[in-house]
Amino acid sequence: MIFYINVAEDSRILKEAKEPTVNAKDIPSRLRGDAVGQDMSGMGATAGAAVKGGVVGAGAGVIANGAKGGIRGVTKSALKGAAVGAATNAAGTAVVSIAAGGKMARQQKRLTKAIALHVPNQLAIRYNMNWDAADTMASQLANAGISDGVVGAAKTAGTAAVVAALTKAPGADLASAQSGLAANPKKENLFKSVDFRTFTFEYQFFPRNPTEAANVLNIVKEFKLHMHPEFKDSNNFLFIYPSEFDIFYYNNGSENMNLHRHTSYVLTEMNVNYTPNSQFTTFEGGMPTQINVTLSLLELSILTKEKIQENFKWLILKNYQRCIITSPSWMVRRWSLIAILLIT
Repeated sequence: MIFYINVAEDSRILKEAKEPTVNAKDIPSRLRGDAVGQDMSGMGATAGAAVKGGVVGAGAGVIANGAKGGIRGVTKSALKGAAVGAATNAAGTAVVSIAAGGKMARQQKRLTKAIALHVPNQLAIRYNMNWDAADTMASQLANAGISDGVVGAAKTAGTAAVVAALTKAPGADLASAQSGLAANPKKENLFKSVDFRTFTFEYQFFPRNPTEAANVLNIVKEFKLHMHPEFKDSNNFLFIYPSEFDIFYYNNGSENMNLHRHTSYVLTEMNVNYTPNSQFTTFEGGMPTQINVTLSLLELSILTKEKIQENFKWLILKNYQRCIITSPSWMVRRWSLIAILLIT
């Protein structure tokens, strides 16, 4: 598996360290967060913020002043609140847009450097949908009364009175116990949301020579470097977002389409254990004899039917394939023993 690294365009890594990047035209499409995936300009973001601010401001205006003046007061307060809210939100977003260089879609460049690791021994994926039970008693009573005509409406009203007596009236518990009747809450499970997928990858590194030891330290360094933010300027008031990762599985030099596909990820937690056997042991130069690394990643985009059907058909760069195919023979022999930092 390979972790491709996407770094913010205004990162010092690109400006000062001058890390080589892949041509944007050669990068396969990937699934990012819905808001981030849109190539939103500063003007578009400002307009969107104004709409949101207007809606929120209208509600706030009604609550604050509308009740005092009847219908006319409500309307006037809503319009005034909408104008103030829209202007405030738009102004704030416009300022942020200027600081971000006029782009509001987290512009990134992919490094030609990538991290190649063997597939961990524990590889599992969890899909989770959130459903929640909702009480539909009131709406079903209303619907029954409307659809059953005058006689039906009267019966429904009587039923509603009994339900109220069994649930909300004083002594409802006693009434239920004595009558042997209980109100059916008419609950239905309603769909609420999709969970973002998370992954945990565990690796054990046993470097056997200085070269392998250097590779392990480089891998730890790269993950540690790119999971953290950086300051935008010397005043240290603003952060630039951490880098994102695109994960691909390979088999014989091409993407392994038999496994799940990943959208873009951020590294939320990394645990580095230099004493996995509860004892600190090193080689002569001080390099630990074993280092265990656990990576916790959070997906940036939720899955839908459309994305599942597309099957995440990403095209893989030929130069990345060639990088794996032409790897030195010693790398291939030790692929399952040691992770290699690939620099193309």
